[in-house]
Amino acid sequence: MNEILNSATKIVLLAVISALIVLTFMKIVDAKDFMSIALMIVSFYFGQKVNVPVEKT
Repeated sequence: MNEILNSATKIVLLAVISALIVLTFMKIVDAKDFMSIALMIVSFYFGQKVNVPVEKT
């Protein structure tokens, strides 16, 4: 839990996904929109974690 609280990216990730869940149950956001937004957020998070060196040609 301490690791989550020390990372701003994880806090934002959890806050946005929690808000999307609430908005989905309130029928403000459709299920298809929830899935697309949640997948974009998670892919952004894991894309930032990967540090693959780019080879120059």
